[in-house]
Amino acid sequence: MSPLVLVAIALITYGSRAAAVVLLPRPHPRFEMILSRIPAPIFASLATATLLGDGGALVGGPTLAAAAGALLLSPARSLLLCLIGGATGYAAAAWLG
Repeated sequence: MSPLVLVAIALITYGSRAAAVVLLPRPHPRFEMILSRIPAPIFASLATATLLGDGGALVGGPTLAAAAGALLLSPARSLLLCLIGGATGYAAAAWLG
């Protein structure tokens, strides 16, 4: 994946979330409580699918480094920081290896 594609994907992802926060009304408090519990399991399933390649084998170094970078910044609960951590991890591994 080229760095330009990675940046474009990050901008689309962050931009769509920012637009949703600005344009959509706040959900009902009970529904908001349910939604606040969903992201962690969804992220875990997406991360697992991303880290396993063909035949269930583990993927290469840059993808693992991207996951590690995003995971390190995940306690901040900020999508932007996770994207930056993932992009930095990927770029560092690609540059080193």
